[in-house]
Amino acid sequence: MARGEILRKLFRSFSHNEREEFLAAAQELIEEEKSKNHTLLARDLEKILHNGNGNGRFKPVSSNLAPWQQFPEPPKDRETGLALVEVKQLDLTWDHVVLSETILDPLNEVVLENRKQDILLAHGLRPKNKVLFCGPPGCGKTQTAKVLSSVLGLPLVYVNLTAVFSSYLGETATNLQKIFTYIQQGEWVVLFDEFDAIARDRNTPNEHGEVKRLVNSLLQLIDTTESSSLFIAATNHENLLDTAVWRRFDEVLLFDRPSNNLRIALLTRYLSAIRYPGVDLAYFATLLESATGADIERICSDATKAVLLRGDVELSADDLEIAIARYLARERIISNSIEAFTP
Repeated sequence: MARGEILRKLFRSFSHNEREEFLAAAQELIEEEKSKNHTLLARDLEKILHNGNGNGRFKPVSSNLAPWQQFPEPPKDRETGLALVEVKQLDLTWDHVVLSETILDPLNEVVLENRKQDILLAHGLRPKNKVLFCGPPGCGKTQTAKVLSSVLGLPLVYVNLTAVFSSYLGETATNLQKIFTYIQQGEWVVLFDEFDAIARDRNTPNEHGEVKRLVNSLLQLIDTTESSSLFIAATNHENLLDTAVWRRFDEVLLFDRPSNNLRIALLTRYLSAIRYPGVDLAYFATLLESATGADIERICSDATKAVLLRGDVELSADDLEIAIARYLARERIISNSIEAFTP
């Protein structure tokens, strides 16, 4: 078809809000550029069309799907019928997470290698595509995985471990196989949250055979996968992981409790929706030495809501002090409860 006619179809379908016709015309235009050996332009147009930006890499998830059908149907557990994965298309940036340079720098390397994996593969090299996030809860591991998904322009596949575990003997390993088979259908950022649940140390006393078989299956699936997806495993209990698991990852990053400078940055970010003249955030940051990023977000949310609900427009030092006192009281309750039940 002549280029002029393709452009007419493209503009006509856009003006009439005809999504399917627009996508079909856009795909025709891409194919025409390919036929002219305009490979880079065609590839960029595909990225923009299917990922919403020029940062990602497009790979059709299934040849049987129309362009507007984004994802194939997720696999399900045979016993419960629950979906084993949840697929999300996110729109986040690095501004949506506050990280130290010791984490941000290697992550930027991972992003660069995965964006330009074609160059690396041409020289017999593979990008870093297996990353382990460890550290206390509330320090940004899950949020960072979501940001990576957006930055790379790839959908996020969130593995639902609640559905993965089955009461049927051997069915849990089968569910893992289903997940890895599903991943092969496309290119994603794959997040295994609470990873210690399926990668527990096989040498732990009293550990039953089913867990050992599960870890063996997991290691085999990781070793044999040919997917070009980015795999992220996140755990709050890295001490529980099987020793063989660590060697499967290209990068291991510790998400620790934020430093004083990061606490100031977190307070600044989470209070950005309200004015706080005269409030010394640096002072309050020193009171939150044991706080995680999630704790600071909750403190700022509580303080902001208190101001808005009483009809004010400015946050005072007293508002922040009250919210921090509430957080510290909550932490004491949790700590005392844990001590009471610790043998």
